[in-house]
Amino acid sequence: MNEKRDLICLDGIWQTTVHNQAIDLAVPASWNEQCSELFDYFGIVRYKKEVFIPGTYVDKLIWLRFGSVATKATVYVNGTKVRYHEGAHLPFECEISNYVRLGEKNIIEVDVDNTLNTWGLPPAKLLENEGRAGFQTSYPSVTYDFYPYGGIHRSVYLYSTEKNRIEGVKIDTQLDGTVRFRISLNEKIQGTLKATIGDLECRIVFDGREVEGSIKIENPIWWECDNPHLYLLKISLYDAKELLDVYEQSFGVREVVLSGNQLLLNHKPVFLKGFGKHEDFHIIGKGFNHSVMVKDFGLMKWIGANSFRTSHYPYDEEMLSYADRQGILVIGETPFVGLNDRMYKEDILVKVKAGIEKMMDRDYNHPSVIMWSLANEPNVTTKEGEEFFKTMYETAKAKDISRPITYVAYQEPEYNLGMKYFDLICVNKYYGWYLGPGQIDETLEELSECLDRFHNEANQPVLVAEFGADAIAGMHYDPPQMFTEEFQAEIIKKQYELMRTKDYIIGTHVWAFADFKTNQTVSRVFFNRKGVFTRDRHPKMAAHMLRELWRHE
Repeated sequence: MNEKRDLICLDGIWQTTVHNQAIDLAVPASWNEQCSELFDYFGIVRYKKEVFIPGTYVDKLIWLRFGSVATKATVYVNGTKVRYHEGAHLPFECEISNYVRLGEKNIIEVDVDNTLNTWGLPPAKLLENEGRAGFQTSYPSVTYDFYPYGGIHRSVYLYSTEKNRIEGVKIDTQLDGTVRFRISLNEKIQGTLKATIGDLECRIVFDGREVEGSIKIENPIWWECDNPHLYLLKISLYDAKELLDVYEQSFGVREVVLSGNQLLLNHKPVFLKGFGKHEDFHIIGKGFNHSVMVKDFGLMKWIGANSFRTSHYPYDEEMLSYADRQGILVIGETPFVGLNDRMYKEDILVKVKAGIEKMMDRDYNHPSVIMWSLANEPNVTTKEGEEFFKTMYETAKAKDISRPITYVAYQEPEYNLGMKYFDLICVNKYYGWYLGPGQIDETLEELSECLDRFHNEANQPVLVAEFGADAIAGMHYDPPQMFTEEFQAEIIKKQYELMRTKDYIIGTHVWAFADFKTNQTVSRVFFNRKGVFTRDRHPKMAAHMLRELWRHE
């Protein structure tokens, strides 16, 4: 919202229809936990909202923007279809200027379809002849370990722009204070672009659709975890007559480099301590909520974490903006969880490449994002899979050479033929839980050998992206037994201390930050309970143990 852009948030109560039944649902939120009769509903829900559009929007372009809809959306304005979009966790827009009535109320409708799709991204349903331990008998049957919620999960905005406008802002920084920017416009024009950072100013006369420039900040304050200093780049676009558009983008001056077996932030080694997380909370499901975000960041600060991974999909932009302000490091991950050998086909690759580029375009300017993860726990055993992942890496590297590119492996190196193309390897391993259940001390040597094997095979640094155990809050036993708080705390502590002895490990993320909703299966007690906090964010013994361990370090 600024002098050239109006913005109206459409969050709130939407009227919905399911099988001719009228139900009020809140946006943003999943429908499953708001309404018990929709809990296990996988199909189409029609959302409807009446919106007054001001008459002052005459001669403007009018847009609808959806932060995330799970998983397919068909958008109608006053009864006319204006957009179809497939894929959750990333935004999409539609220009609706020709479909609205100014100075009147208009009807916005969205058919939201979360039907489980065997060939979706992620593949949300198993074929009859395939399965993974713990998932093949789950209800509903999916290839991943979190609930396939449906709904409008992030904010919906109606906004206006001039017909000539700024479409993209990409910022690169150097530690000497050099700030380079590339501005993309919606069409070729002759004009002037004014860029300002505080009192510094740069004016560029141009003729085209892209404008590049730079500003030098003298004695820059670097963005770091303990001092997450942000600058603001303001872009003003003029033609020969008037101001056309204004856009502001925050950024930080910082550098991320892999050097040997170290991750360097502004020339200083940093060891990643933190969690895999989920967008998941009572009642709202995968819906974004500011209060939950503030609570989660407060708990991460309390426990001494410095990082998290957006497992297993891109999170709401508000999360990344808040991480920028809080100095929390983020591994941004695609929604490509559960990829397997049947998925490595050209039509799937086209969608995967588009998803990678869209995520990186959206999140490129966040200084908190220090790494990209392109998949979680894929099965890559064929030549087709190897080439598929090579292309994924090349797609990401063509978009961003300033950050390391990785993906997260679970199976042994021979099942991860694509990892040799990546900058580092992330590993998920659950020794003492799925492997050698109940045997913490007895499996430490196996864990050590496994991590060494990944490092030696790939000749890369390793980040342990998941390890841990389920614990049901309030369950105790002496000596520690599986599912007790004592067992979870002990296994995390002993495995973490082992990992810290290996100089090639650049970080460890406990799975998980908080308990979260999963599908029904005999391997889950209502939730995945590997969180060190409960789903309603109360600490278990493991949280207190990690706080003492990390804060002491």
